[in-house]
Amino acid sequence: MLRQRSRQSRSRWPGFTAVEILVSLAIVAILSAIVVPEIMGRIRESRRSALSQTLFGLTQGISEYKKATTRYPFQLSLLTRPPIANTDKDACGTFLSPTNANNWRGPYVSRQLLATGIPMGDGTIIDALERTSSTPTYLLMNVTNVDTEIALLLESELDGAVSNPSTGTIRYTTPVAGQVTLSYSIPISGC
Repeated sequence: MLRQRSRQSRSRWPGFTAVEILVSLAIVAILSAIVVPEIMGRIRESRRSALSQTLFGLTQGISEYKKATTRYPFQLSLLTRPPIANTDKDACGTFLSPTNANNWRGPYVSRQLLATGIPMGDGTIIDALERTSSTPTYLLMNVTNVDTEIALLLESELDGAVSNPSTGTIRYTTPVAGQVTLSYSIPISGC
């Protein structure tokens, strides 16, 4: 009689069999394989979009700065603060004259620009601008630690196709651990 009661009491306790647990784990694994890449793709797309819009906004700010001061800035932070004559430089490395500095009518972008750069996801837009000496001449905005896939998406968006990482609007270095240093090139004339 005692044995019957213990068997009966065990059967009243609900539980899962090993097969039920394995089937449940298989379902979770299949759903994860479908959902996780979709979520990661959307996150990557939103980071690409944010970086693209920020670079475009900074380009417009640089253009407005140039119209006012007749010089391209040496740093992005000059888009949000007035340049100091004979202290701040233009893109060619020449000190700005008092006339050029007094023509500043900014700020030319609405976000605060720090000397440490602009954080963008895992990357950072570097404050210093770089002028190329090639013909045609470009002003480069550099972004560090950009996901390689985001760089490829930006190149496809802005250059029409993924072709050559050393030419075009989007340029980037050889990937290291899935990250690149990206340069956004703006065609310019003069300093």
